[in-house]
Amino acid sequence: MKGTLLDFNIQLNEGAISGDDGRRYSFFGSEWKEQQMPMRGQQVDFNINELGQATSIYLVSFGGNNVQHTFHYGQNSQIAAEENYGFFDWTMKCLKNYANFSGRARRKEYWYFYLFQILISFFVGLVLTVLGMSKGGMDMVSGLLSLVFLLPSLAVGVRRLHDVNRSGWWMLIAFTIIGLIPLFIWSVMETKPEPNQWGNPAK
Repeated sequence: MKGTLLDFNIQLNEGAISGDDGRRYSFFGSEWKEQQMPMRGQQVDFNINELGQATSIYLVSFGGNNVQHTFHYGQNSQIAAEENYGFFDWTMKCLKNYANFSGRARRKEYWYFYLFQILISFFVGLVLTVLGMSKGGMDMVSGLLSLVFLLPSLAVGVRRLHDVNRSGWWMLIAFTIIGLIPLFIWSVMETKPEPNQWGNPAK
């Protein structure tokens, strides 16, 4: 499908496209397949995934008097912005990518999100204890929290594997228990500096 690029946020690494069918499609930077930075007004050709998001986006032509920039410049700008990110910023970035299994995730995004889960669980547990909730009730709330965090945890885990040039399907080795060891090693590895099939380096 063809459409017009409406917006692209370098810090969040996401944007929006107005399709020729009149609908608005969001997309992540990893789906941009050109060397030039995505900019408002560009005419693009793209596919649509099962979640209704734009994927495999290619440039058709330029609209307006856009100044051409390389994607490398855009990526460096994103990295510079992320250097000022704090705990809340990384957590929000991960939550905004709640069900995004494409693209790549830096170590900071991955580990700050797990720290966020621990803090939330501790805080909720503390509040429930003060309120005198029964063990059964606390177990139920704990189960609900785990369910809420399940999808974003899987998504950021897959993106972290992509960032070290591993397929997200490697997540399945967690069921072997011993597989948790290589998964942990990969999760603490530095970003692979070269582009791969899942996008440009996240750092």
